[in-house]
Amino acid sequence: MLCVVVSGCANNRDLIAKTSLATRSDVFTEAVSSDVQAGKAIIDFSFAVKSNSYYLMGTYGKHTAPPYRVNLNIDGQATVLEAEPILEDKSPVDSNVPESGTGWKYQFSKRLALTPGKHKLTIALPIDDVIVEQEIELHSGINTIAVVPVYKKTLLRPYRGQNFKAGVRTLKVSVN
Repeated sequence: MLCVVVSGCANNRDLIAKTSLATRSDVFTEAVSSDVQAGKAIIDFSFAVKSNSYYLMGTYGKHTAPPYRVNLNIDGQATVLEAEPILEDKSPVDSNVPESGTGWKYQFSKRLALTPGKHKLTIALPIDDVIVEQEIELHSGINTIAVVPVYKKTLLRPYRGQNFKAGVRTLKVSVN
């Protein structure tokens, strides 16, 4: 599989903006039922990420302007995924657990129907300035695309090592 990962670059903003623009509208449709249409590939897309929060006057703040979103583009057709965050506290802080600490947990999911075969998948996180492109092969029936964030490293204690407070460095995409 071919996988291109671009992150941490000012030029990503232009690439991310292009990812959110649709050049086609005939690649996929949103699948609402659990029924699998004959000759179609169903994608169950799932992605969970934890984002930093701030604490001000007894309140934890979250991304509101701009909100935390995922831009998903398949072969030129784009969709934006949104999720309502849940405040999560994984204490005690452990440098071996990237999501330890208090922050906002976002759970994104989407079910799409498209033709089986090879497709170009692009996932962008505008807040973290991360974009990942990967060629995927889908078969008839249900296909699961799981995305796992790889967080940046921080040298600050007690979060030494990979931690969500430093932001997302890249994404691991798996299809099965």
